[in-house]
Amino acid sequence: MSTITGRRERPIISCVTFDTIKVSDPVKLYDATKVHLIHYIFDPTSEKGKIYQKFYDRVCYLIREKSQNIPIIEHNANVTNFTEMLKTVYGIIENEYDLNPNSDVFVNISAGSSEYAAAAAIASMMFPGTIPFSVATDKYQVEETDIYFNKEGNPVGLAKSVKEPKVIPKYQVNSPDEKLVLGLKILNCLNDSGTPPKGPMMIYLLKKNKLWRRGEFPEESRNRSEAVYYQRDFVNLWLSENWIYKDKYTKKYYLTECGMIVLKTFYVDKNITYQ
Repeated sequence: MSTITGRRERPIISCVTFDTIKVSDPVKLYDATKVHLIHYIFDPTSEKGKIYQKFYDRVCYLIREKSQNIPIIEHNANVTNFTEMLKTVYGIIENEYDLNPNSDVFVNISAGSSEYAAAAAIASMMFPGTIPFSVATDKYQVEETDIYFNKEGNPVGLAKSVKEPKVIPKYQVNSPDEKLVLGLKILNCLNDSGTPPKGPMMIYLLKKNKLWRRGEFPEESRNRSEAVYYQRDFVNLWLSENWIYKDKYTKKYYLTECGMIVLKTFYVDKNITYQ
């Protein structure tokens, strides 16, 4: 494998379950400057938890064996939960671009859970500069009893050797509109607090948080014009995205399950003022 040269910021994101070199080898190949490792240990004292920890520790050892001083950032998140994986991968990528907009962010979708792989592929397509890649297995462990550990007791994973990583063709997937998501957050918060999310209150809070899309209207037509544009720029779009529904009895808007997933996934660290 030939190593890519250059020292731009080159963070790499991977998931660790029962693979080792599928995670460690691309770090050296892509000349990564930082490694984000996502794994999940619910109970570190259990036998299963100890096995997962051994694999994570082994991956860290293999990475540092070839790239001694590289920072490794650990993310302990439920790798079998798609929504949590999408939130985690999306958050890592977003943070890396906030730190350095010119970074080359590599996303390994070959190792880890299927939920991670799907979420990582989707999240990477929401950022034009990311580089998702896969690592095909060259040789597998032959003996079934030695699939996970070698005779010295070291975790080795399913792959005995791997082929060079292959960049995956990308299809543009846009992130949801930030103002729409944060406006939805306001609507949900008002509902949770027992405050009716009426138009005037929502418009006031949208303006307060710099989410309002329109300028000021003349005094004589302000209330009517703002109500029209609140409906057009926010409510109608939330409805079209299936993020909210209108209760037929109370006539108020509430979040759908899809809307709640959006709030838990995107722009979760953005601060909102509710007064």
